[in-house]
Amino acid sequence: MNTHRAVRQYLAKAENKTELKSERVELTVVGDITKAVKNMVAAEKSVETIEAQAKKAEKKHEDGLIKAYEKSLDDQDNLNDKLRKLQDVNKQSTNALDAANKAAKGLGLSAKEIPGYTELEKLISEYPSKFNAVSDVVQKISKVTI
Repeated sequence: MNTHRAVRQYLAKAENKTELKSERVELTVVGDITKAVKNMVAAEKSVETIEAQAKKAEKKHEDGLIKAYEKSLDDQDNLNDKLRKLQDVNKQSTNALDAANKAAKGLGLSAKEIPGYTELEKLISEYPSKFNAVSDVVQKISKVTI
């Protein structure tokens, strides 16, 4: 009888241990899930914060691009005004050269003997290629797209 009793006691202890182990596992799983829920809630809030910051940065970036583009168009207008003035200078210089030619012919002299005439003639001949190169760069400003 003592053997039966000892076996029953042993089995009762083993059964209690099994039940406790399964309860510990269940508590651990519940704890893990609770922790995961808290972490996900925090992650979701972080995502919302990052989204708001990203939208703000995107807006700031777009505004900066628009301002830069508008500034470049203003710069282009200013440069075009300067180029127009330079065209006037070129016309006036060409007119001065023509007037010198006519005056020199009227006197029976060579216009090349007039001080500065040869230099002005050279500058006028080189001017269009330089002017056109700069004008092309200025015109490209308006073709830049955002």
